[in-house]
Amino acid sequence: MTKPSITAKLEALGFCGADDSVNPRLLALIGQNYPLVEWGILFRPDKEGEPRYASIEWVSRLSQILKNSRSNNQLQQQSESRSRIRLAAHLCGSHVNDLLSSSIKPSSATAIDAFLVQLYEWGFRRVQVNATAVNGVFTEKLGEGTTLQAFLRTVNTHPKLEFIVQKNDETE
Repeated sequence: MTKPSITAKLEALGFCGADDSVNPRLLALIGQNYPLVEWGILFRPDKEGEPRYASIEWVSRLSQILKNSRSNNQLQQQSESRSRIRLAAHLCGSHVNDLLSSSIKPSSATAIDAFLVQLYEWGFRRVQVNATAVNGVFTEKLGEGTTLQAFLRTVNTHPKLEFIVQKNDETE
């Protein structure tokens, strides 16, 4: 009797931590040639511009390069799925605190919603929520119902973005 074969399909290969020391044109070039590559950009306001945490100016430059790249590829009549360079926003710190309190604090909902709209405009399509203390997040209320409500509120408010959660001992 033969065993059924189990196969896995790799959908993306993530590289995280690009910052201002990296030429954004190189990310675009690699992404165009290797469409499985997904660039994870860490967003933590209190560390912006430090190693592994790109500045907003750098992200804006990357976005413009990618938009220009997409325009050029569309002129060459390549498909959107092939020409799209993958970006994932890895949220840390106050961004996660805002997201996870957005169902009970209107100011947090306003802040995270505006930031997620900006991420989408920059070309990000996936958002990873890094809800851990080492990432500057208040983790005391992770298991509470309001936290789950806030997460679901955010996901439902931004249906064009895919949300994933960093899983480890702290987030279980």
